[in-house]
Amino acid sequence: MKFFEKERLLIATLILFSASLFFIGLGAMSLTDPDEVFYAETAKEMLNRHQMLTPYIFGEPQFEKPPLYYWLVILGFKVFGINEFAARVASAIFGILGVVSVYFLGKILMDRKTGFCAGITLATSIEYLVLSRACVTDIVLGVFILCAFLFFFHGYLAGSGKTRYYLLSSLFLGLSVLTKGPVGVFLPFVIIGIYVILTREIKLLKEVPFIRGTLLFLVVSLPWYLLMYKAHGRKFIDVFFGFHNVIRFLEPEHKWGDVFYYYFPNVIVGFFPWIMFLPLGIWQVFREENRRFRKAGIFLITWFLVIFTFFSFSRTKLPTYIFPLYPALALLTGRFWGIFLDKGLTQKMERAMKGFLGIFLISIAGGMIGLSVITAKRYPPVTGVSVITGIIFVSLMTFFITALLKRRYTASLIALLLSFIILVFPLSYVILPEIAKYESSKEVSAKVLTFMEPGERLGAETQYRRGVAFYTNREDILDVHRHHIITTFLNGKERVWCIIKDKNHIQLYTDEKHPYDKPTYVVYKSGKKVIITNKAPKSGEFLKVRTKDAPF
Repeated sequence: MKFFEKERLLIATLILFSASLFFIGLGAMSLTDPDEVFYAETAKEMLNRHQMLTPYIFGEPQFEKPPLYYWLVILGFKVFGINEFAARVASAIFGILGVVSVYFLGKILMDRKTGFCAGITLATSIEYLVLSRACVTDIVLGVFILCAFLFFFHGYLAGSGKTRYYLLSSLFLGLSVLTKGPVGVFLPFVIIGIYVILTREIKLLKEVPFIRGTLLFLVVSLPWYLLMYKAHGRKFIDVFFGFHNVIRFLEPEHKWGDVFYYYFPNVIVGFFPWIMFLPLGIWQVFREENRRFRKAGIFLITWFLVIFTFFSFSRTKLPTYIFPLYPALALLTGRFWGIFLDKGLTQKMERAMKGFLGIFLISIAGGMIGLSVITAKRYPPVTGVSVITGIIFVSLMTFFITALLKRRYTASLIALLLSFIILVFPLSYVILPEIAKYESSKEVSAKVLTFMEPGERLGAETQYRRGVAFYTNREDILDVHRHHIITTFLNGKERVWCIIKDKNHIQLYTDEKHPYDKPTYVVYKSGKKVIITNKAPKSGEFLKVRTKDAPF
């Protein structure tokens, strides 16, 4: 394909395609509980306080993450105002940067076709697509680690100017640590170390400017930690390093994720729909005749296995923790697709490829059916549009596969790009905004403000507290998740308001040990959430009153 001979066209295609996926309808969906609103509320409180050093939430310092991602969100707020688009714009930009960076890394390690195919694969894999449209820190960490590897190997393979590339790699490692802490440098060092041992590339260590690189890394990453220690003392060390980096690794924060196999299904779903081609990409590594390409494959497999294994041993697990491994999977898969487009396949492999493509199409159709069933059960209003969207997407992907098998590569590429771009429109403007009514606190936050009088207090369950704070623009939201706290709160003489799950409101009265014995009034319900108050509304209007004798 002459298409691959024009690098500017390749890069422009990747940028325009990923920008379409990540920016269309970026602000249409409310910020979701509990993670997106955690970063957005922290950034908003830092901005309101003119405090760029210490992250704040609910009016108090919090030491969960370093500040770089908050700074990016604050920049979005300053440029676009405090809204959903502004909160997510940094993630979308970094999503594009990651796609372009994986292209260049693929080109450096192998060739342009590999890089381009890896870029398309990465942009369209589920976890990368989701996090590039979400206000969470993982996309930035993943891209910084990717850029660190990009410049490291640029330096290693460059004929001249090696030092500046190695220093740029150190710069991005420093930014990684400023994004999510020590893991941002620990994992890349382990990956490179194992790669050097496996490939016996000891000479590589001799040309790396360790002293200058370390100094640059420390200049970028260390000042914030020193300033935080100066401002907050031992508490910062104990909470940031002790709890969030050590205890959370050794002890489970979420009991439901404390199993070693947790990330196996996560990778399958996160790298969908390309996961079925990953074995072909790994197989390609071991049949590479070119020594340089084989070493590149060993590096990619090491990259994947180190991150996967490290977080599998962690007792606290979340799907986003392993996000930095997806560029490696995209490059492994991209290598297979690059060879397929360049050389074609043997007759035996072509038969196998047809089987894989058939499974690929069936899995997409099955995935769409599964999503439709889930949405019908959990989000009934979007069932119809979900089914129609699924049919259109599967039809376009069928055309993509048919054109691919007929070696009409230009038509297949156009069909692939259009499939995902078309998918984004109903997702962004119809499906996700409707789902947000169940997964976001925006609607109930706006509603509770219409009920409350000046001076009245507001509480919310832990899961909703961050979103309620963000959307009500109040930092004094009481956490009423525990039974004794909400009962004490409701027992006060003044009128108070709570945003809680409807089932938990019922359990307030059905608790075996300490059932609540006073009436409460449900004034509004949205999805699983209800707004309740301890005094009859002045208007006399409410949906229902619950008591110990009539909890349902």
